[in-house]
Amino acid sequence: MRRITVFRLCFCAWFLLSLPLVLASSAARQPSSQPKTDIIAHRGASGYAPEHTLSSYRLAACMQADYIEVDVQMTKDRKLIAMHDATLARTTNAETVYPRRAPWRVNDFSFAELRRLDAGSWFDPRFAGERIPTLEEVIQMLKAERVEAPLYIETKQPGIEEAVVHLLKKHGFLQQRRVMFQSFHPESLQALRPLIPYGIRLIQLVGKKEAHSGRDELLQQIAIYADGIGLPLSVVTEEWVRAAHGRGLIVHVYTVNEPHDLARLCTLGVDGLFTDYPDRPGRIAACRRLLHH
Repeated sequence: MRRITVFRLCFCAWFLLSLPLVLASSAARQPSSQPKTDIIAHRGASGYAPEHTLSSYRLAACMQADYIEVDVQMTKDRKLIAMHDATLARTTNAETVYPRRAPWRVNDFSFAELRRLDAGSWFDPRFAGERIPTLEEVIQMLKAERVEAPLYIETKQPGIEEAVVHLLKKHGFLQQRRVMFQSFHPESLQALRPLIPYGIRLIQLVGKKEAHSGRDELLQQIAIYADGIGLPLSVVTEEWVRAAHGRGLIVHVYTVNEPHDLARLCTLGVDGLFTDYPDRPGRIAACRRLLHH
């Protein structure tokens, strides 16, 4: 009898300890009643590593982001690089290395000159020595490490579309539809349309001022040449999402890092959100599944 009691106590303890895992696994198998919201790694996992570096992209892949965003610019000698800002001052040591070349505009430098810069120390000393990568280096890393997440490319300047498309074709990303494009420049998206296969999406980014200028007219214009709209977090409402979906446009939102914002946007039915922390939505969803059971 004593052995049976001990066995029962052990079994109950094991059951209680394993219950959260069982519930999480069960919940994961349940079909969701809500459409999936894509998680887009904003400049990679830029909350944990310096933006637009190979470390940031690798981390985003490890966190299983649905897309990895890459801002693309062209250097003075026409190399495509991953860089957000128009100048180098914020995310590199350009002011120290090239003190007489203010305001340190990206397109005033050759790629060889950019290669001398440290693009990691500004974020944390642990990333000292990180370099500005070319778009091709990003693609090659994703292929070599068998990363499934597609690229989400923002063309930062009009006129680079053919070069970007050529590079993506070279590595099979266009043929496999492992890419999406966005831009603040309508002319850039319009230039891309005849260059890319059917089914690859184009997203028109808009700022706060533009979003407040007249929703219906704006959506009508965008629907002519694009597949979706990229909205700043502060303007997104249920009415915005409904109006965009009514025009056949998907809605992506930037930049969403706080748990309450993540929850609200998923409830509103947005199609994707940019976040500096690609692991947070997954952690929040797992906690919710446990709580609901």
